[in-house]
Amino acid sequence: MATLLTIADITKYEPDILNHGIPDFDEEITRAQEDVFRDLRVKWWPTQQVGLYDIKYLASSQREPDEDLYTASQLTTAAVYNALGFHILPKLSKFDVEQDIFERKMEYYRREYEREFDLVLRDGIKYDFDSSGTVSDAEQEPTHYLRLKR
Repeated sequence: MATLLTIADITKYEPDILNHGIPDFDEEITRAQEDVFRDLRVKWWPTQQVGLYDIKYLASSQREPDEDLYTASQLTTAAVYNALGFHILPKLSKFDVEQDIFERKMEYYRREYEREFDLVLRDGIKYDFDSSGTVSDAEQEPTHYLRLKR
């Protein structure tokens, strides 16, 4: 699996995240990366498979994307927001009747994850379809051109 983020990326957004009694967030980081890759498989990958009628695509057995072919730096911010909003801050929250700071931050990062992920999709996912080591402009076309999506 490609590495989308580290604890250093998370501390850029929440500098004191390690000061709350939990020594590391390796498991949460791994789950956040899995979530981002799952969202890509659900929201982006099917749109890339439509219209591939070239014999070289039909002959390949690649029905799932290869996580190592994504450009990880493009997905780092979304992965950080996912880690904070869905995995790290819920562990720190008390979930009382009145929201604590962690719950408010959790809601914020969840909204930011959805916004960032949508922007990345609109910009075009950088995926090295031909495994050449570089992503050409043709390999980074935006998924939607502001068309109605059903």
